[in-house]
Amino acid sequence: MTKKPKKVEARYTVVLDNCGNPDRGQDPSRRLPGTVRKVVSVEDFAAASKACRDYIEENDLGGGNWTGGEIRENGQIVGKVAYNGTIWPPGEFAVGMKPLWPEPKEEVSKPKDPLEWEVAQVDTPYGPILVGGCFRIGNVKSVEGKFAVDDQHYEFMTYATFEESRFKDIQSHNLLRNGVYSDTVTSPKKVQDAVRAAVAAWASVPANMALIVRNEIKDQKKSIQHVERQIASYEEQLAKARDELAGHHSRVAELEEKASQLESRS
Repeated sequence: MTKKPKKVEARYTVVLDNCGNPDRGQDPSRRLPGTVRKVVSVEDFAAASKACRDYIEENDLGGGNWTGGEIRENGQIVGKVAYNGTIWPPGEFAVGMKPLWPEPKEEVSKPKDPLEWEVAQVDTPYGPILVGGCFRIGNVKSVEGKFAVDDQHYEFMTYATFEESRFKDIQSHNLLRNGVYSDTVTSPKKVQDAVRAAVAAWASVPANMALIVRNEIKDQKKSIQHVERQIASYEEQLAKARDELAGHHSRVAELEEKASQLESRS
């Protein structure tokens, strides 16, 4: 007697839905014509992702049309399927957030880029920050998960300018509450001043400024590589142009000889 395949229990439900995209001249208050909202049962995240991508492709949806993807387990929201099929934790996207599916692959160790910028960790009253970059593009940002103001976790990133021997200035910056991009608050003056003072104090030590100078050297070397690639491309184009020019000259010589032969027969 042939055994029937064991039925897989549906653990989750996922919403399939859409709306018009105003960028395409569509009404964002309603679904696209001929489409319907669906709630389907799925056994795992892979099936939820596939159901969403199938719905997107079947209805020719763009990123601005997709409003579905909410995954529930026992009535509780446990994930959200993005337009590309990646499943993220529920709630707002935040700095350092990892997808639920597919699980991040272990990074394969690669040889270190010799032109990768160095970074220094600097302490502030609100937590450590990272300082790096070069003269043209200096950068200052919070150490992920370790910067707090009045017991509230924030993330931030801003730009700084350096000269050959000193710190020049730092741009004002906002704070992302809990690292959430859409939850941006104005950075208090006390925080701005503390960050600026910490960077200035760090940069006042010549050995620290040497890091920025080394980064500038690396940046200049990257520019050299870029120009060398341009030169190689131009030389290749020039060589082709010279070959083409030689071909035209050769053809002219052939035709002149042909014309001379024809004229001599007259």
